[in-house]
Amino acid sequence: MTRPLTSAVPAHGPGTPLMSSVGLGWRVARVELYKDPPQLPDFVAPASPDLSLVMVTCGRYTIESRQERTWRRAEYGPGSVGVNAPGRGSVFRWRSTDQLKLESLHLRFQAAAVHQALDSFGLAHRDAERLDALSLEDVYVSTSLSALRRALEAGAAGLYADMIAESLLTHLVYTTLADSAKRERIEADANLLGCKELEIVFDYMRDRLGHEVRLDELAALVNISKFHFLRTFRKATGLTPHRYLTRLRLQHAAGLLRNSRLSVQQVAMTCGYTSASRFAAAFRQEYGVAPASYRR
Repeated sequence: MTRPLTSAVPAHGPGTPLMSSVGLGWRVARVELYKDPPQLPDFVAPASPDLSLVMVTCGRYTIESRQERTWRRAEYGPGSVGVNAPGRGSVFRWRSTDQLKLESLHLRFQAAAVHQALDSFGLAHRDAERLDALSLEDVYVSTSLSALRRALEAGAAGLYADMIAESLLTHLVYTTLADSAKRERIEADANLLGCKELEIVFDYMRDRLGHEVRLDELAALVNISKFHFLRTFRKATGLTPHRYLTRLRLQHAAGLLRNSRLSVQQVAMTCGYTSASRFAAAFRQEYGVAPASYRR
């Protein structure tokens, strides 16, 4: 991966918002599409606790960014990505002679999500400052952002968008911050819960979607402590066991709503929810609509 320039553009600048993920039930990141002006004089971007990514989706820019007294420049075109690290303010400006419209996609991770990703790799929270990049050349990042744009345009539910955003954040932290020695330790540790062990756990979860599943039960399946199981499961899947099981239950519920005549109450009971109201709240949070509306 090409080493990025430092000092990134902010994820919330002077452009005109066109679309937003607000209201779609996306929890991991907020995504917005902006129309940008062709010329921008010096713009002060204040420091933010959030991690922001910006990708050009249409047009070409020459962008300059300054922190303290140093100016840096990068040429942006469709697919170009900048990253603004938490706690990093800057001054930036751009100009464009492109006759096409100028548009950019803005993604923002809240501090809690960033800290969770850092914790998963045993990294200090202050290391997030090193994510800053005026120009990041990473095909995985740009492809993931393009997928989120399509999801935004389609009004996709949170289940799909959140998985992309979680994977993107994990990839960015791993490739940018984890040095080779740390990567070897992470990979070796993750391998303690390999594909065979994970499949045993997944099968057990799928067989007990309608029942209570305790952490110590899952850990016992692979003969490790529940604390070690929690840590390695999260490293292997990007989710806690509880969150993974919840997603399995809601995916099963969505299938029943589409393909069966069970009532919402019956679907809730089948998927381990003793209360239809709790099931409806969880389903709405995951899919952005109530179970009855999803069925229609």
